[in-house]
Amino acid sequence: MRRQPDNHQRKQWRMNFESNSLTLKIWDRSTIEHTLETAISHVSTKANAPRDLVKVTRSGPNLFTVSVTGA
Repeated sequence: MRRQPDNHQRKQWRMNFESNSLTLKIWDRSTIEHTLETAISHVSTKANAPRDLVKVTRSGPNLFTVSVTGA
């Protein structure tokens, strides 16, 4: 699933789903915290796992993976 806001907005992000993880490319640094919190909630809900089992890994300058540990 890809989502890119209208051109007049500076917030851009892309999502890819694999099992119980979500990979995000976040272009706008001002939205990183909010976007990751939303992704953590989404992965936690989809995996039916508590939020404290969800981890965020940074794998590049703008690339983050949100996944459930031990799932």
